[in-house]
Amino acid sequence: MLFLLLACTTPTRDRVEPSFIHVNLADTSTAGTAEAPLPFSSAPMSVAISVTTYDVEGEAYPFSGELALKMRPGRLTDPARIQMVDGAWSGNVSIEAGFGPTRIWATDEDVTDDRTPSWSAGVSEPLTFALPTIPEMQATDNHETNQLAGEFAELRLSDQQVVVTGLDPAGFYVSDLGAAPGNYAGLYVYYFSKPPEDIVVGAQLTALNGQDSEYLASTQLNFPTYAVNPGVTLTAPAGYVLDEATACDDNEMEKLEGSRVRAELALIPDTFTADSESFADFLDYGQWPVQIGSCTVYAESGGTVPDYYPPDHAGETLSFVEGMLKEVYGKWIFTVLDAADIGAGTRSRKGNP
Repeated sequence: MLFLLLACTTPTRDRVEPSFIHVNLADTSTAGTAEAPLPFSSAPMSVAISVTTYDVEGEAYPFSGELALKMRPGRLTDPARIQMVDGAWSGNVSIEAGFGPTRIWATDEDVTDDRTPSWSAGVSEPLTFALPTIPEMQATDNHETNQLAGEFAELRLSDQQVVVTGLDPAGFYVSDLGAAPGNYAGLYVYYFSKPPEDIVVGAQLTALNGQDSEYLASTQLNFPTYAVNPGVTLTAPAGYVLDEATACDDNEMEKLEGSRVRAELALIPDTFTADSESFADFLDYGQWPVQIGSCTVYAESGGTVPDYYPPDHAGETLSFVEGMLKEVYGKWIFTVLDAADIGAGTRSRKGNP
C-alpha cells in the first residue's frame, strides 16, 4: 500500500514568479505609425514607459527586484536594468537608432542578486521609426562601428537615388546620390561571389537589406537582398579627388568609406623595396603604398589587375590611381577595380634608375 501511495505522488516545486511582464508606453500617440513614422535618429531619444509584473494566474504580482531592459531593433542606452518595487516601475529610458517597428523589452534574466530568474519577458507597443538612408546608417564618430552594426539592416531607398558604383569578385559598391560627396554616401555589399548579371555600374537600386557588419573596421552588408529598377541607368559619381588634408584626416576619410576616390600625382615611394615593411605587407596582403603629399594610403589590385606588379613601379609618380575606399583598422586602402584606374607613371631624376 505504501508503494502505491509513493508511486502516485506527483512531486511539486515552487513556481518562480513573475510569470508575465507588461511594458507600456506612457503616450502611444507620439509613437509613430507606418504612414507617419518617427524620423530615424542616432541621437538619444527619451521615452516614458511603465512596467508591471503578474503571476501565472494573471494577477498583479508584487515582485521586488531587478529586471533587464532591451530594445529591438536599435539600442537602449540607459538604464540597462530597473529596480521593481511591489511589482511596478515607471520612468524614462534613453533609446537610439531604432528603425521600423521597434519595441522595448523587460526581461527577468541575468540576475545580479541571489535568486532564480523566472525568464519571463514583456514587450511594449511598437515605436515606429523610418528606415535609415545609407548616410544615416554610416554616419559615426567611431570608425569601428556604424549605427546598425550587428542588425539585419533595412535601408530606405524608395525616396533616394542609390546607384551601383563598382563591382569586385565578391560583391559590389553603392552610393546615395542624394548625399554630398564625402558625406557617408558609400557602402560595400558583400555578395560572397560574383554579383548577379543585373548588378552593373549605373543600375539603380530600389531596395537593399542585409546583415550589417564591421569587417576590419569597414562597414558592409552581408547576405543581401535587393531590387533593381529595370531599364533605369544612373550616372555613377566620379572618383572623389583626395587632397593631402583629407588623406591625412581619418574622420574625413571615414566619410568616404565605400566610395570611389582618386589620388592624382600619387607617388609610389622608392623605399618600397624588398627589404621594407611595406613590401612585406604587400607579399602578405597585396597592399602597396601610395603617397599623397605627406600622407601614405594604400592600394590593392592583385585580384582585379593581376598584370600590374607595383614593386616594378617604386619611385614612380602615377598620374592618378583610383578605387573604392575601405579602412583596415586605421589603414586606408583603395580597391582598384580595373586597369584603367591606374594611370601612367613617371620618374623624377632623383627616383630609382
